[in-house]
Amino acid sequence: MSAVLSVIASGAYAPVVKEAVGGQRLTIGEALGHAYKRFWSLVGGAILVVLVVLLGVVALVVPGIILATWYAYTTPAIMLENKGALDGMAASKAFGRDKKWSTFTIFLIFFMVYIVVGVVGGLLSLGGGGRVIQTLLSIPLSAWTSVVIAYIYVTHGPSAAAPVTQAAASSQPPVESGMSAGASAGAAEMAGTSLFCAFCGSPLKAGAKFCANCGKPV
Repeated sequence: MSAVLSVIASGAYAPVVKEAVGGQRLTIGEALGHAYKRFWSLVGGAILVVLVVLLGVVALVVPGIILATWYAYTTPAIMLENKGALDGMAASKAFGRDKKWSTFTIFLIFFMVYIVVGVVGGLLSLGGGGRVIQTLLSIPLSAWTSVVIAYIYVTHGPSAAAPVTQAAASSQPPVESGMSAGASAGAAEMAGTSLFCAFCGSPLKAGAKFCANCGKPV
């Protein structure tokens, strides 16, 4: 039962973070409802990721760590892009390969915190009640891990890409074609030759300062 609740809770963080980044709010009930609708995809993705990472760890440890960084974003991909388990893993891998070092750093930080919590819980268990305290401390740590992973995917993932607009294109002045330029020049020339000398009535050429017939300045 705790595993089921953990899967639903981890899935609920992604839409909450997305709405928070966008300045909106999502109630706990709404977030859990979204996660419940994707429950089987979340379960399938979680099982497959655990199996793949364990196989990598058993093989040579390092491949397991690399696979963990690749598939760390499976849950946000499933929730935010409405993907199935396999498609969510593929999306996580495509995104996580470029973020493997930052993801590894996050995992390392939280792993060290977990160790500290485990040590503190072990020391407290000598006097009794240490396991309860350790469990209570691990719950917010798990939540923060999910929140950080979801935040990275929300802010840097595929859904964060800004839509392409035509603002740049619309800001460019229209290019006048050769035909239209020639027509404009012809119109200007025709407009220039439609003027006549005030002294002799002869037509004037465009840009002329003197009349070609009588020599009077115009």
